[in-house]
Amino acid sequence: MSAVVFPFKDEDPEVVTRNVLAAASHPRVTEVTCVGLDRNTTFDALEEIAPGVSGANVTVILQRRVGSLRPGKGDAMNTGLLSFLEHSHEQRVHFYDADITNFDAGWIEQAEQAADAGFDIVRHFFPRASTDAMITWMITRIGFAVLWPDTELPRIGQPLGGEMLLTREAAETIASDHRVLTQSDWGVDTLYTFVMVQRERRLYETYVASGKQHRLYGGLQELGTMLVECFAAVQALQHEAVPVGTPHVMEATRPATEAIATKVGYDIDATLPLLASGWSEHQDDLLDALPARVAHGMRAARQYPTVAFMDEDAWYETYLRLLSDFDASDVDWRRLLFRLWVARVLHYTCTEALRGHASASAYLEAMVQRTIRRSARKESSR
Repeated sequence: MSAVVFPFKDEDPEVVTRNVLAAASHPRVTEVTCVGLDRNTTFDALEEIAPGVSGANVTVILQRRVGSLRPGKGDAMNTGLLSFLEHSHEQRVHFYDADITNFDAGWIEQAEQAADAGFDIVRHFFPRASTDAMITWMITRIGFAVLWPDTELPRIGQPLGGEMLLTREAAETIASDHRVLTQSDWGVDTLYTFVMVQRERRLYETYVASGKQHRLYGGLQELGTMLVECFAAVQALQHEAVPVGTPHVMEATRPATEAIATKVGYDIDATLPLLASGWSEHQDDLLDALPARVAHGMRAARQYPTVAFMDEDAWYETYLRLLSDFDASDVDWRRLLFRLWVARVLHYTCTEALRGHASASAYLEAMVQRTIRRSARKESSR
């Protein structure tokens, strides 16, 4: 039997309550744990309905201070993970983001079926809007392709997804890794994925054709902290060895629905000014550590919103420099990383995303594959 964990902050109480009831309705689920950032209306609503839920025991707890970085998603997930290992006797635990508006018991069933086939970890992946998931594509999957091109890491479709099943043995493996428990911020998803592959746990990715429906962001500025923390997580792991051949099965995808294919992932008008405003003298100095055409392009973009310079090759070379030079403790480095990523996302949006969802999706996957081949050739020539 299985437990389910929903980390949450201040999501719509109606959405979270509906998701909890859906999870509790699955015949294999006996426990549902809701991990809240603090006491708020969502927490109170869940506490109120918990005693009356039939089919599963529902508990609502506050996240613990587990890690040593910024308190955030990592503390919430690791609180749920440790709570499962310390208090539950079930053999599997599911994690789901609490704000998914199309969640139902079918998500649980898909994961359970894959676990029945002998997989240690089951991750959900899904079609995304062509301009959504830009941290996944431009930071995490590119980083995995640059650093570990021969492994399964860059081939995982949704490495930052919060929707997964772990067997008890896999949960124990993850919880025993100090790097995971330290990662209290947005970088926790990177660590979960990395440790799963490094420790050679059997991984299955199950496809949710309806997509993950949740609130999208306004301008890309809303993603600044997440971006920095996800990049810093990859950077911190860059000297780690990862075995080749970790068992990994990925279900075939299907064309995105019209609703997903026509969705806009972020507000372009709200994003363009981010290239020009708020530059410090130190940020300008840091540009000199980057490829010359990128430094020139970023300076030019202050006067006119041009991003033609930040193509795939420029981003690859920039990423290599960032891996060696980026300092997450330096606020100007953090702001510069964000600007560089914005330029790359805008370039992709204006050159590829406008061609349509199918074309853009094919481009993104091909971009990762090209980076894998490029990095593999670079390694073989050393």
